[in-house]
Amino acid sequence: MCTSFAVYGQEKTIYGMNFDTDEIDLKLKVFCYNDKNIFYFSGLLDNIYRDIAGFNSEGLFICTQAVKYSPGFKSSCNENDWFAFDIFDEALKKTRKTSEFFEILNKRVISYPRNPLFPDLGLHTIIADKTGDAFILEEGIDTNIISRINNDFIIMTNFPNGDFKEANYNKVYGIGADRYISAHEYIDNNIHSFGINEAFEVLRKTSQENTLCSIVFEPLKNEVYISFKTDLSKKWKISMIEKTIQSLDGLLSNNKIHFTNGEIFVNDLISLYK
Repeated sequence: MCTSFAVYGQEKTIYGMNFDTDEIDLKLKVFCYNDKNIFYFSGLLDNIYRDIAGFNSEGLFICTQAVKYSPGFKSSCNENDWFAFDIFDEALKKTRKTSEFFEILNKRVISYPRNPLFPDLGLHTIIADKTGDAFILEEGIDTNIISRINNDFIIMTNFPNGDFKEANYNKVYGIGADRYISAHEYIDNNIHSFGINEAFEVLRKTSQENTLCSIVFEPLKNEVYISFKTDLSKKWKISMIEKTIQSLDGLLSNNKIHFTNGEIFVNDLISLYK
């Protein structure tokens, strides 16, 4: 059960997310595809590393997290639909703006995997670019449900945003509604000076006992900041351009680690700094 957002302040564009789940192995990946550098944040689910969030050097951000649909909701997905985890490659490798991805999406229906034991639980996805365009993508009946940004920021927790398009921010309900309201109020009160520190404060306010990591993306600088459950106060910075990661807490004298073969396992990274 996670929290993510895209904020378009006066000074900066900032994206952020908390990844909340049981302990699983995590992987960071930075690589070049055609003329773009791409970052993937992945987790080991059912013996497969699934992409949870991604970011490319054109400033496009994408993040998928859990959603609890209304009781009785039944998707009509079939084998011809577009499987959710395939979105990442399509968006990050082939598009530079949200509008470009939306054009591709218009021709296809998205489907998210379901666990028969929890039929109301699915996934939804936030997609944002550095121009201020963002939307949340959810599953509908034979169609996609799109919730577009309508002010200077957009937030996604674990209730279906599509059910509350006309509602006041403080009238939402469902899983994560409290985190949504808390994030909304803090971002709204700090929109004029919103930066890296403010983004991490949102993530601190919305963190839970099972928050495995917090990530902040600064698209105009092509930088990613990340902290892990072992100590959420300690941060690493990833340079998309240099393809490096370094501690911001003085550990190992701020040595930069290069993404060998494009990827770094988080457990290996943390063990280097013990």
